[in-house]
Amino acid sequence: MINDEGLGSLFNAVPAFMLKEIPFVVGKFTVFDLSTEYLYDKFPAAREDLQLSLVVSLVGGTLGGICAALLSNPADATISEMKKAKSDDGPLVTFQKLVDKGGTKALFRGLGVRMFFYTLLCSLQFLVYDAVRISLGVGNDDLKLYLDVLGGALNGSGGPI
Repeated sequence: MINDEGLGSLFNAVPAFMLKEIPFVVGKFTVFDLSTEYLYDKFPAAREDLQLSLVVSLVGGTLGGICAALLSNPADATISEMKKAKSDDGPLVTFQKLVDKGGTKALFRGLGVRMFFYTLLCSLQFLVYDAVRISLGVGNDDLKLYLDVLGGALNGSGGPI
């Protein structure tokens, strides 16, 4: 690839990739946090029951994956088009060509497959995270205290202790 297209070809999708990853991660974590908080408020028994807690994580991860797929699909479609076109067009030019050729509908081509994959990936990711956290006996308050102490150490104040 370097011999045929040059060293720059390895990095020409980085801006589009960042435009994909930032909304993906923000949407995934925001929706997960909001949905699990809502579910725990509606079903307080889920905080005490291991199986219910894992179901809440699974539902939150599923909703986070759906949101992440919706937010990142236009950038995914742009990156896919850039790879297919094999031209020197940047992400903005490719994005505009996609819209000109197929309208906004072209930006959501492949959404069903991505939604399935991202939902599966995110729900399993949060399920494993919570299963490990619970099995180690680490609560949300423990994580908050750790981050407070770490933040204080980084600021030089020593944290809340």
